[in-house]
Amino acid sequence: MTLVEQTYSELREAGLVTTREEFSTQFVGKNSNWYSYQLHVNRDFSVSAAVHCLRAIKQLENAVTMQGKQRRSLAHTAQLLCSYLREQHLALA
Repeated sequence: MTLVEQTYSELREAGLVTTREEFSTQFVGKNSNWYSYQLHVNRDFSVSAAVHCLRAIKQLENAVTMQGKQRRSLAHTAQLLCSYLREQHLALA
């Protein structure tokens, strides 16, 4: 399972996103078919897509209306994205 799939699944289970299209546009900042294409060609996040998703997650983490499960999900996905960027792309040292 790619990090893209893992991120989408975790955010969906926490009720933070409902569709692949919503994930693609609101979390990754790409067109609505981005997630489906990533699955089709078996690709993971690019650096820019991972950074955009991480920013969106960090903004939501500070929202007052977040429930405990949602906050934990956001923190976990942020940690996974940071590790991915550090290990795969030598970013976020």
